[in-house]
Amino acid sequence: MAGERLKEIAEWALDRFAVKPIEKSLMDRRVAKGAWYYGDGAALFLLFNVLLFTGAFLSLSYNPSMEGAYPSVRYITDNQTLGWFVRGLHYWSAGLMVVMLVFHLFRQILAGGYKSPREGTWLIGVLLFFAVIATSLLGYVLRWDERAIYGLRVALNLLYRVPLIGESLVLVVQGGPHIGSQTLPRIYAVHVIFVPLLLLALIGYHMYLVVMHGITGPTERTRPVASSEEQRRLYKADALSEERGETFFPYTAAKSGAMAGVVFLVVLVLTLVLGPGRLYPEANLVEPSFPVEEWWWSWYSALAALLPPRLATAFYLGFPVVLFLFLVALPFLDRSPRRGLRNRPVAVVFVSICVIAILSLSSLRARSPWTAFPRAEPPPVPDGVVLSPQAEQGRHLFAQFGCNSCHPIDGHGAQFARDLAATRNVLSHAEFRRYILDPPEAIAMPSYAGRLTDEELNRIVDFLMHVQITRHR
Repeated sequence: MAGERLKEIAEWALDRFAVKPIEKSLMDRRVAKGAWYYGDGAALFLLFNVLLFTGAFLSLSYNPSMEGAYPSVRYITDNQTLGWFVRGLHYWSAGLMVVMLVFHLFRQILAGGYKSPREGTWLIGVLLFFAVIATSLLGYVLRWDERAIYGLRVALNLLYRVPLIGESLVLVVQGGPHIGSQTLPRIYAVHVIFVPLLLLALIGYHMYLVVMHGITGPTERTRPVASSEEQRRLYKADALSEERGETFFPYTAAKSGAMAGVVFLVVLVLTLVLGPGRLYPEANLVEPSFPVEEWWWSWYSALAALLPPRLATAFYLGFPVVLFLFLVALPFLDRSPRRGLRNRPVAVVFVSICVIAILSLSSLRARSPWTAFPRAEPPPVPDGVVLSPQAEQGRHLFAQFGCNSCHPIDGHGAQFARDLAATRNVLSHAEFRRYILDPPEAIAMPSYAGRLTDEELNRIVDFLMHVQITRHR
């Protein structure tokens, strides 16, 4: 009796809330079979929901003001019950979402998932890609630590260089001519209201298009498809086939859900083992800050740092624009009828190069105190140079703080930055100190103010003075 009563209640609810048409059109539909890793879309959707829920809880205690932002994040992390856990889930979900987004992008390029009739699905996905990137950058500014203020200054510097409207964009973001009391509330509002609403709209439409046009089916991946009409015919045949098709629920849903679950498990483990993202010293609008980007952007920083300084700014501003235009144009440039990994060798080579480059540059940045390849050994002493005990200490400190990862000494070592022993004019002790603590704006070098004690700084300068003076004799 009880079972029949529950069934009646379930039937009543399905009817009154008009769930049956949704169930029939979404859950009971036949779809072409896909591999387990086709669940990357479901993983992205789950991560987005985790970010929404954890962000909502964080907003209960976060204070979006210059005076209160950093203390509130510190309070959430150190004092609020399970605050560290919620913030950790938010942090690692954001990072994994960027990683999964790149994975999803590369998978579609390999499979030709942007080909007709899926051009619209791809273009909405491109907008989603850049919206997620934008909100990931805004998110770590809200911590208002030293890393946040550096990232904000870089972003404002790039916006200022946008032709015609650059200055207006900076004024809108800052809320005035300078970073001030209006800046953080504006970034907070964009991060928690405007971008999430945009993402919800784009995700909903993207999922609708996926339902309407389906995934790249098994037959598509093995033979050329000349037109959208042929694709629809092949996809329908795959979906209705017992061998190549399946019912979305429970089969496809189970595979997608399994991958989403694994990704969330990774987020959970990272949160429990590593905790939330590190908080650096509080943002200071007076003292210079040194750059420490989030781990998922380390490759970008390394690539920019390896470029000549005169090209670095143009790269930072131009690369996103070029990437956006390339992704938008890709469905219209690639007119080949071939789809599927095995039929697209050019796409395989392209994606392989991109993955190797991203991993190599990320490794380079992770292993380096600044930008270039790390060098643990102190730089060689130039011929004819006799170092004092203090200068010898400075030589070892020069390596310890990563200076020789970029700067050669008398032509020996990395060649990424200025040879500090081969300057045209002899620099004074004070000039060397100023160069290290407050590098010129055109130099892609972090400030070491606050990272060196006065004694360590003097020892490094002693070393540089010795090799410089000998070089100019």
